[in-house]
Amino acid sequence: MGKQSAVRGLFTLALVGALIVCFAANGFAEDEIAGTTEVTAYYQQYRDFSFKTGESSLDFAPGKLGGVGFSVARNLADWFALWTQLTVYGNHKQVTDYSYYGVQYENSVRLINNLEGIRYQTKPYGPFRFYGKAGAGFTYYSFGTGYGDVSGTRFSAGYGGGADVWLNKRIGVALDVSQILNGLPNLTDLDGRESVDSGMVYTAGLTFRF
Repeated sequence: MGKQSAVRGLFTLALVGALIVCFAANGFAEDEIAGTTEVTAYYQQYRDFSFKTGESSLDFAPGKLGGVGFSVARNLADWFALWTQLTVYGNHKQVTDYSYYGVQYENSVRLINNLEGIRYQTKPYGPFRFYGKAGAGFTYYSFGTGYGDVSGTRFSAGYGGGADVWLNKRIGVALDVSQILNGLPNLTDLDGRESVDSGMVYTAGLTFRF
């Protein structure tokens, strides 16, 4: 089953890529974009989020967080933009089973991440425009634990790059891969707890230029 799922996933990815290229062949990336604004609605996956709190019943093993969000980029020049983004990740649950003691803990966490920064972008290559970006902001955490609910805000930073595939002057497909670093709240004040989590973030969305 695992092998079949992988093959289906690769086939779907290849089909989507082929459709994008076919549509983009009739579109183009605009040469002069200074003064325009781009708004992107996207789906994002945060890979391998984990959190060692110093207390095993509260720990989160590495897992995937799925989220949706939007970003706004203001093109101050053809090659330079300021951007901001807001992502809301779904509820991530972790069950710790102490069968020997007859105890089971279910913990959950929700994240809201905001980043703002700068973006350097290349000239268009057909329908493609590539970019690199870096930014900083905050992550808001909401934990649900067997001991009660806890929330907090910590510093966040990220950097990465990607490409916009423009279907026409106003609509494009956004593809992005970034590294994100998030400060982690102190839930236990115990030795051995982690203070920073780092993971890869994969994003796909639809961009509108005004």
